[in-house]
Amino acid sequence: MTRLTLRLDFPSGSWLGDVSGTHPDATLRATETVAATEGEVTALAVAGADRAATVESLRAHDRVDRVDTVDRSGPATRLRVVAPAPPPHVAAAREVGLPIEEPVAVTDGRATLDVVGERSRLTAFGRRLAGEGVTVGIEASDADEEPVLTDAQRDLVLAAVAAGYYDTPRECTLTELAEARGLAKSTCSETLHRAEGRVLRRFVDGEFDGGDHAESGENAIVDDPDPDRDSRRPRSGTRAR
Repeated sequence: MTRLTLRLDFPSGSWLGDVSGTHPDATLRATETVAATEGEVTALAVAGADRAATVESLRAHDRVDRVDTVDRSGPATRLRVVAPAPPPHVAAAREVGLPIEEPVAVTDGRATLDVVGERSRLTAFGRRLAGEGVTVGIEASDADEEPVLTDAQRDLVLAAVAAGYYDTPRECTLTELAEARGLAKSTCSETLHRAEGRVLRRFVDGEFDGGDHAESGENAIVDDPDPDRDSRRPRSGTRAR
C-alpha cells in the first residue's frame, strides 16, 4: 500500500471549484457525498469570510439543484447540497474503488486530500481525475519516508549502472566496480545482491508495477511519486571505467 497526499485544482464548471474560486477567503469542507433519489447529496461546511455570500453563490450555480441550511450557529455554516453529479474527486474515487480520507477542504479552487491504496489503483485514480479535468500534484508520499534502498545501496547501484555493470554485454566487471568504489569485492557483491533483492521484492509486491508506468501517460505525476527521480539518474557518457 502507498499513501499519497494529493493537491487537486478543480476545473471550471465544478461547483466546488467555481464557488471557492469566487470566494477565495472561504473554505468549503466536503464531508461526505452520497447518491440519493434526488441527486448527489454532499454534506458541506462553509467557513471563513463572507459565508452568506458563499452560500448564495452555491445556490446560484447552474450545477447545483438545491442548498439546504442545516446549521449556521457555529464557526462554519453547515449545508446539504444537492447536485446532479458528484464532485470530480468523488466520481473518480467511486470509479476505481478508492477510499478518500474526509473531510476534503477546498480553498480558492484547490483541495488537498489523502489517499491510500495499491499503486495500480492510485494510478487509475489519477487517470480518472485527469478525465474529469482535475489537475493533480503530489504534496507528500510515504515512499519518501521508507526508501527502497539504503544510501549505500543506492549509491552503489547508481555507480554500477553508470559504469555499465548491468549492460549486455557488461562494460564493467564486479572487480572493476569494487576497485572504483574502494570496496572489497565480497562487500561490493553482497551490497549489490541485497539491493537487487529489495528492488525485486518491491516489484513483486506491486510497488513498481511496470504496466502502470507504461500506461500512465495521462497523469504522470500520480504515476510517479518521485517526479525528481530523472534528475538523479546518471547521465550517459559519465561511465566510470
